[in-house]
Amino acid sequence: MAVDLRDTYIDPARSEYRKMLENLQSNILKPHGRKESDHLLVRFAAGPETVRAWIREFARREVTSARKQLDETGNYHDHGTRGGLVGGFALSAAGYGALGLLPEDFGGSGQSFREGMKRRAFSVIARNRDPPSNEWEGPYQGDIHALVSLSHDSADELAAKTREVSEGLRAIAEVLTIERGTVLRNARGDPIEHFGYVDSRSQPLFLQADLDAEKEAGVDAWDPSAPLALVLVDDPFTSEEDSFGSFLVFRKLQQDVVNFNAGVKDLATRLAADEALAGALVVGRFKDGTPVTLRPWDGLGPVNNFEYRAHDGVGNRCPFHAHIRKANQRGANPFLNSEEERSHRIVRRGVPYGVRPTTSSSVSAGATANGEVGLLFQAFQGDIARQFEFIQRTWVDNPNFPELLLFPGLNTGDDALIGQHPRAAQKWPRTWGRSGRFLDRLRFNFGDYVRLRGGEYFFAPSLSFLKNL
Repeated sequence: MAVDLRDTYIDPARSEYRKMLENLQSNILKPHGRKESDHLLVRFAAGPETVRAWIREFARREVTSARKQLDETGNYHDHGTRGGLVGGFALSAAGYGALGLLPEDFGGSGQSFREGMKRRAFSVIARNRDPPSNEWEGPYQGDIHALVSLSHDSADELAAKTREVSEGLRAIAEVLTIERGTVLRNARGDPIEHFGYVDSRSQPLFLQADLDAEKEAGVDAWDPSAPLALVLVDDPFTSEEDSFGSFLVFRKLQQDVVNFNAGVKDLATRLAADEALAGALVVGRFKDGTPVTLRPWDGLGPVNNFEYRAHDGVGNRCPFHAHIRKANQRGANPFLNSEEERSHRIVRRGVPYGVRPTTSSSVSAGATANGEVGLLFQAFQGDIARQFEFIQRTWVDNPNFPELLLFPGLNTGDDALIGQHPRAAQKWPRTWGRSGRFLDRLRFNFGDYVRLRGGEYFFAPSLSFLKNL
């Protein structure tokens, strides 16, 4: 029986999902959970048949299925047995072309994918407001054909595997760059990014066990479930039933920790507030994950049980421009019904890169191992235009959303965390929970501390395609 992409609450133990999970790559329906990861950006240099042979062999030996990932997760929970290497493989539109395949076969949902991130940055329709590609890091300025992902809990074993795969690639491709990511965690064990805030807390969930865990945690004000169609599409290059893939947005985002911290301090001074609250107004959560819409101090941790319409309709607690509110309105979007709004979510699988400073002196000096830290942003979805680009263009980088559209003459400003240059100033509530919608707001341009350094759009194909290419 073929899987219906409208399905939610997926139980992997049910037989009708087995074939889908065996054909689907890992890290899409659920994070793989490995600490270390290497991302090899590749440009093919050999003929199509030679490259196809390499991909077939790599897929059979190294690419991890969703079925294997879930089995290893179960073994870890039941017996404490850690899994090993997780491998993934994705192709750009140019990569499909280099293999002699037509990206046009992806149909309407593949339009953004076919054009690629560089062209979409300047598209009249997309307008992601990204810096021009000639300002990106060198490896990202030309064609990128494939993304090879390798992840492991052991840094030494990962390094050895990356060397092995890189050596094997020499016969068929140029490895343009290798991006190393390392999961960062706070004292509670929650994943964080380099600014120090809990990350990836609120995600679309597809598996029954993950949804049950949210219910057990008391999450009833927000529904994190999602249909499979939010993240999966039929793989157009295989006729095998229940073979799905996912569009992958990969972006290297540099984070300016020193100036971000200085900006938070400046904002706190202007608001006569403490720095923890000022930072929470930027992000939408305190560093420990406490939603600022629930209270003006931390301590709750990364709870997911809130929405804005009931708690904070006018943005007095969590400003409209705060990152997590700009990117996900949680039922409070004034222009879309709930179903439409929820269709614009993405499945985030990003990982920090660079060495995070551990002392106040190194933070103030901006000292890191390689002089730069940031996030290797990765997001899976069923349609890049409807999901990532819509969020980036219509919400995040739209200074007029939502207030100017509702009340002409009053704009909201850009997403205070990830909005790209040029930027529009935001309106900050001077008193948490009591500032009026229009009056008693501080106009202050916070941001430009996260900069795009390069990226590309990919498709993570089914294993049935990769193994039989």
